[in-house]
Amino acid sequence: MMTLRRAAALLACLLVTACGSPKDAEGWAKRAASRSRTDEKLEALAQVRKAPGDRRAAVPYLVEVLKQAPRARGEAAVALGEIGDAAAVKPLLDAVDRAAQDRDTRDANRHIATALGALRAREAVPALVELTASPDGYTQVAAVDALGEIGDPAAIDTLVRIATSTEVEPFTAKRAILALGRIGDARAGPVVLRMLFEERPGVTFFPEAAFAAAQIGRPMAAPLLAVLEGKDAALQDWARARGVVSGALYAKAAQVLGDVGGPDAVPALVARLAYRDADPRVGVYVRVFAAESLGRLRAREAVKPLADLIGREPDPDARDRYCDALARIGDPAALPALRAAAAAGAWRVREAPLAALSRLGGAPEAALVDEAIRACGSGCPAQEGQALAGMKARLAAAAACQDAACWAGKLSDPDPAVRDRAALEVGRAGGSAQARALADAIARPVDGDAALAARHAAVLALGWIAAREPLGADAAQVAAAIDRTVAQDRGRTLTAGVNEDALRLALRLKRPAAR
Repeated sequence: MMTLRRAAALLACLLVTACGSPKDAEGWAKRAASRSRTDEKLEALAQVRKAPGDRRAAVPYLVEVLKQAPRARGEAAVALGEIGDAAAVKPLLDAVDRAAQDRDTRDANRHIATALGALRAREAVPALVELTASPDGYTQVAAVDALGEIGDPAAIDTLVRIATSTEVEPFTAKRAILALGRIGDARAGPVVLRMLFEERPGVTFFPEAAFAAAQIGRPMAAPLLAVLEGKDAALQDWARARGVVSGALYAKAAQVLGDVGGPDAVPALVARLAYRDADPRVGVYVRVFAAESLGRLRAREAVKPLADLIGREPDPDARDRYCDALARIGDPAALPALRAAAAAGAWRVREAPLAALSRLGGAPEAALVDEAIRACGSGCPAQEGQALAGMKARLAAAAACQDAACWAGKLSDPDPAVRDRAALEVGRAGGSAQARALADAIARPVDGDAALAARHAAVLALGWIAAREPLGADAAQVAAAIDRTVAQDRGRTLTAGVNEDALRLALRLKRPAAR
């Protein structure tokens, strides 16, 4: 027989229809607001983020949860940030506990900061500035990131202070540098420039500062050019006081100019191709980074000095990079020097000039590759044979294609070697009509070095086109496609470097004024 207590419980359950599970986000949010047990609240809040239906209908109930226990408050903030309803901004601000002491309350503040950033809430900047001074490091980072997401220049002074402070954790300083880049205001330029060269024991800020410089864009070009030319006396004095050699300044400036520079940077970069240093390794770094940036800028003025370098550079890795730069520039004037470099010597010495010829040449270069295949013979090592087959495929495609439209069709070729040449050709001669095809080429899965090279070529090509002409309505969609590709690859070592270049390109596309 059913007891009176069990009967009462069953009746209550039926009356509030709580025996079954809610069917949508609104129902789960309502359950979260009404439950007294924390574990039930948290389970319901987790379901809000996964449930179908109109998620905005859940906002009023989630706002109620913001007034409840800290753990539930934090999870409600996460959901509100994902839903993206501006109506949540004021309740989120009201839910910040500026006197937070315990772990749960600090975690709630952290989640609230992240949500406010996701909502791009400019009215939240003063509260977020306060949270950057939280005694909890995780909350500091969340507030810094949120300020970058919001993009309000009112946060620059706070972020500059954090970026340059030796009192905060280096990770927090790095996030502040990235936030300054997201805001993209030229006033942050001097700090970003200095942080390119700042070193602390075991810590470098160069990757973050270089990314931020690329986001700020052209306003960074003139100061970096002054560094490359040795004309920034204050920076030279600062470097000497810290034992930083001038060559290190030149190498880093040369590298970043490939992202933010224009034709005005080319003469100084060409001049640095002749750089020699008391430390030969530093000299190589300067020359290589200058060459790579000249390749990115497609600087025809660099063809002759790069061709000369191929013949006399003792460092084989540097020589390979010069060949890559010539292939990217795409000027047929480089062909004689590349043919000479590819004509003799061991495979290790000939591979890079042969590869460059296959990305740039035509029928005469096809004959050179055929000769190399015959010389390799029946016992050709697998890696060498695969590389030669890729070169032959590129040159066969070149025999078939005479215009950008044909090459755009080759962007979906099964052979990644063909795709990398196709991307370079489209970047040299194509226009905005090929932007979507290049975005699709960037999005192709990467399963090895050859596919990685094809993705990198597509990133470069799309950047060249975007620098020449506006992409119009396609810009936002192409940027979103790149963002999705990078998000899918997050955590992969193989694609990390190329994906960073892709992210820089996406940011340029979202901010046309920076191009």
